[in-house]
Amino acid sequence: MSPWNYPFLLTMEPLVDAIAAGNTAILKPSAYSPYVSDVMCLIIKEVFDPAYVSVVTGGRAENNCLLNEHFDYIFFTGSQAVGKEVMRKAAEYLTPVTLELGGKSPCIVTESADLKLAARRIVFGKFLNCGQTCVAPDYIYVQDSIKDQLVKELIHETKRQFTDSPLNNNDYGKIVNEKHFNRISGLIDNGKVVLGGASDADSLRIEPTIMDNVTFDDAVMQEEIFGPLMPILTFHSVEDAVNTVNAHMHPLALYIFTKNKKEARYVTSRCNYGGGCINDTIIHLATSNMGFGGFGESGMGSYHGKAGFDTFSHYKSIVDKKCWLDLPMRYQPYTKANNSLIHMFLK
Repeated sequence: MSPWNYPFLLTMEPLVDAIAAGNTAILKPSAYSPYVSDVMCLIIKEVFDPAYVSVVTGGRAENNCLLNEHFDYIFFTGSQAVGKEVMRKAAEYLTPVTLELGGKSPCIVTESADLKLAARRIVFGKFLNCGQTCVAPDYIYVQDSIKDQLVKELIHETKRQFTDSPLNNNDYGKIVNEKHFNRISGLIDNGKVVLGGASDADSLRIEPTIMDNVTFDDAVMQEEIFGPLMPILTFHSVEDAVNTVNAHMHPLALYIFTKNKKEARYVTSRCNYGGGCINDTIIHLATSNMGFGGFGESGMGSYHGKAGFDTFSHYKSIVDKKCWLDLPMRYQPYTKANNSLIHMFLK
């Protein structure tokens, strides 16, 4: 069951893993990306016998119908809310699941970071696909001593990458539908906007928006943003940042920008999260040499490369016992003769 934000990739990649491991499969793409679903239907029908791989399109009714069936495995990518329902349904048959969910992935920036490079890579990761990426940096958590300087660099880099008029930029995308456009727009606090904030309801576009002086009590921090809003919060010490991150739900990704290797090890070893990067964003999921997945509230299980093959496989433990020797000592009655043999082997 795949989402709408990267509808082709997040359907076909786990399908490759499932086929490689020798399974049949049913694909259920998102109803929010119907044109991509139509293309996938054409491809699957042309390539596979429907008894091997099939596609089911539709919305909630079709989802519920599928989840009432007994599968050997369910692989779901999407929101935490729907993930809970998938797991609830799967529990009725004790069906194992992989849940690739999301969460508020922090991007920690310490005072030892290269701020120009950090800003460039943060802007790329945050506003890629208009922020509609499960591993996008959800919020920037910066050491208070360098906050003002980082904000300047983020503003400069956002303008450089998306121009001064991003709503007129043909290379800048849009929000998937009106529902999410309205939801994201409602998270903008105009009093805290230092860049962007404008939108166009007709084209479903929202400018890359940077919000400063945000707190954990603000509306934008109460849910995964999944849009082009970049809230900036501050911490005083790296220890404070780790404690605060761990006090919230476990995120799918965590990013830290620092030149201090001890700081990097401290954060990556003490925070609980799915995966992430040191001095970059997003790209940890671009390698097939590492498994990708969530932790705690951000999901369970992993895939990509060999990890995906393992996810869709069951490894049977089998002993092939030979017939030419059958030691009597393991069978009753346990006589003195048998005990003597046991003592001989133990010596």
